[in-house]
Amino acid sequence: MDLRKVPGCHVYAGTAPLAAGIAKIPKERNLLFNIDAETEDALKDVSSFKVPFDKERPLPLECFDTIVKALVEEEDKTQCIFNGKDEIPASVGMVAACVVKSSQTINRMRALVEEGITEKDWTEAIVKKTFEEANPDKPNDTPLTKGEFDIVKALIAKYPEVQNGKILVDKMVDLAGAAPEGAGGTNLRTCVVELQTKMDTASGDEQVVLKRQLLNGLERYFYLVCFGAYCRMEGPTNFKNTFASWLAERAPIADMVENGIRVWEQMTFFSLSMTLPA
Repeated sequence: MDLRKVPGCHVYAGTAPLAAGIAKIPKERNLLFNIDAETEDALKDVSSFKVPFDKERPLPLECFDTIVKALVEEEDKTQCIFNGKDEIPASVGMVAACVVKSSQTINRMRALVEEGITEKDWTEAIVKKTFEEANPDKPNDTPLTKGEFDIVKALIAKYPEVQNGKILVDKMVDLAGAAPEGAGGTNLRTCVVELQTKMDTASGDEQVVLKRQLLNGLERYFYLVCFGAYCRMEGPTNFKNTFASWLAERAPIADMVENGIRVWEQMTFFSLSMTLPA
């Protein structure tokens, strides 16, 4: 089976057995990230890492640091393959790897300036256009489909530096969820809005299930935005600090998740357009 690919990135995902799919991609160095399976015998020579993301939530958060550590000394063309049965956790890993790789690209471009190979103004213009300028509006875009959820706006209001992380994550989320290039992958931002729409028209047990999925999706996107900000800030240090330590230094973030997202699990209503207690 062919692997699904993030367009323009060296990041893939698939379900075991993977050897045949890997044989079809460029012959570069590969890193295998196992989400819910072990490395198959045919790939025992490939460097592998365990990233047991939950099926619905972006946990354990340590998985993000595993991806960073695996990539920190790798070249640009190193390929990441996520091995998982479920699309959502694989998509989380794919977006995270793309964000790390993009942050490293920014660093390499700026290093060329320091070496006198390129002009600073030209390089910064490319960085800004590619990684820092907001994504252009698409037909039928709304504030919510652009990820302007109240809890995310509260996060940016408290930590303005997170804005660039959101811009970068949104670019990677769109690429990883693109079709047909992304083989129909899930867009981890707009799926939150879609779940709200489904929940609003459901009732009974179905509504309860959809609300839980909605809250999980919101938490997932929220932490991806945080991870984007972490990579933009720590990338220039070659990720000297871990994502776990970055979050620990910003203790209110955990409170925002608990009191702005998870708190709604035990309540009978929820809306992305309401003001959240953050």
